[in-house]
Amino acid sequence: MLNCIVQEKKLTTANKRVAVFFTGGTIAMRSLPDQGVVPVDLVNELSQSIHKNIPNLQLELVHWGDLPSPHISPEHMLELSSEVAEIAKRDDICGVVVSHGTDCMEETAFLLDVTLKLDKPVVVTGAMRSFDEEGYDGFRNLIMAIKACLLPLPKECGVAVLMADKLYSAREVTKVHSMSINSFDSPGTGAIGVCVGDCIALTRIPVASPTLEVEKIKAKVELIALAPGMDGKFIACARESGADGIVIEALGAGNIPISALSEVEKTLKANVPIVLTSRCIEGGVWPVYGYRGGAATMEKQGIILGGSLSAQKARILLMLALSNDLKLNQLKEIFHYYIR
Repeated sequence: MLNCIVQEKKLTTANKRVAVFFTGGTIAMRSLPDQGVVPVDLVNELSQSIHKNIPNLQLELVHWGDLPSPHISPEHMLELSSEVAEIAKRDDICGVVVSHGTDCMEETAFLLDVTLKLDKPVVVTGAMRSFDEEGYDGFRNLIMAIKACLLPLPKECGVAVLMADKLYSAREVTKVHSMSINSFDSPGTGAIGVCVGDCIALTRIPVASPTLEVEKIKAKVELIALAPGMDGKFIACARESGADGIVIEALGAGNIPISALSEVEKTLKANVPIVLTSRCIEGGVWPVYGYRGGAATMEKQGIILGGSLSAQKARILLMLALSNDLKLNQLKEIFHYYIR
């Protein structure tokens, strides 16, 4: 285990200020009669709880929004990245916590990881239970995310996600359960740190991701999941409607049903980049199979292998890369970082 453990009695908050961005999500929701769980303004209640648990801590509160994460677009994510970068430049800020809904947390965390080039920690967190629900997990997640900033996390960790007493790399993490408190995991790699009581311990340093400076999301990228027997009509529709790129969630190690192959080939000939990902939660895409539609064959035809990236993260990366007008060889070079 890495020697990077913080204990309450050793934790110092002197001259340290942590910025906390509240973007919305279940962590800032209540259940209302005849309506269900909905967003409410809980910034004051949450900040009071933080001060009770970490006395003398200076907080910079940013009420960025009250958006359920399915309402957050890549444009929102990039705007958030820009604001996080701006506040992190300040000498008095030692780290940034982003409170976020869990449904799309992995996409936002990954975009932040790709677009931020900081020497200070950024930790994304949220909650699986609403504020008034028994066993509300938001308080502890926020407090431990702040403590991760106070360590501080090594810059090599990149952007991290903290949920249910585990710390994950934004590159690797995914939501694996729709309702459980233990809803996040990094299949195949595991957490990079754990919370035990009031302590945080790093267990490994993740592989760093390449960064991209992106000013504006300009590219339209579609994501299409293929299943046995599907034809290529959705691929054709994406190409003909002006998609700048397409991510395909394929089978196994990145293999495409023969019934969809002709439209994939037409799309590649039309110079629309396609990134190939796998529906498997571990293993990723590998150029193993040389039959028609196999990843090895498709790579020779110009398809980009998405490596270990999930389809949703590959879409974010392709969108950012195309927004920087990168060409096919440059796209392949960036995605090559994720082959493991």
